[in-house]
Amino acid sequence: MMTIRLRIISGEDENFFREIEIGGGATFLELHNFIQKILNFDEGQMASFFVTDEEWQKNEEVTLMDMAMDETSDSFIMADTRLNKFIFEKKQRLLYVFDFFNERSLFIETFEIDGSACPGPKCLRANGDAPEQLDLSDLLGETMGEPSNNLDLEEDNPWDLPDDELDNDNMISYTDDLENL
Repeated sequence: MMTIRLRIISGEDENFFREIEIGGGATFLELHNFIQKILNFDEGQMASFFVTDEEWQKNEEVTLMDMAMDETSDSFIMADTRLNKFIFEKKQRLLYVFDFFNERSLFIETFEIDGSACPGPKCLRANGDAPEQLDLSDLLGETMGEPSNNLDLEEDNPWDLPDDELDNDNMISYTDDLENL
């Protein structure tokens, strides 16, 4: 039995922090889900934990899904990896990457460990607003598949070019018969 107390901070807002406690036998997935819940993040986004050194340099990665490219590399999956595999003393550090596209992370440091039983994860202290998680619909547009410009794509000659210029176009179009080129 072991209770781990973690402090979560953001490099984006010095007023933001969360202090949580969680059992050492809990998985990284349980920690991930709890962080998602207390920060109101979208659970559908990718995330990873990195075990780091005291300078926040990344060492082992604990991923949401199995990302191993080959059988020889060590891979740690959140659902299969218990916190006490990597966290067993004060001052140990993790990075929680919550926004892969912009390489945004939260910094997590162990500030206390004791031998008591922890019935479940709980937020002990909270201050400030969590950093906003990137919403992919903002990047992709609310209505995917619709043209983003005002060209009438149904029109044969939307650029008002003379017909003979269109006939001499050397570019291959999607309607060309590629076998007869």
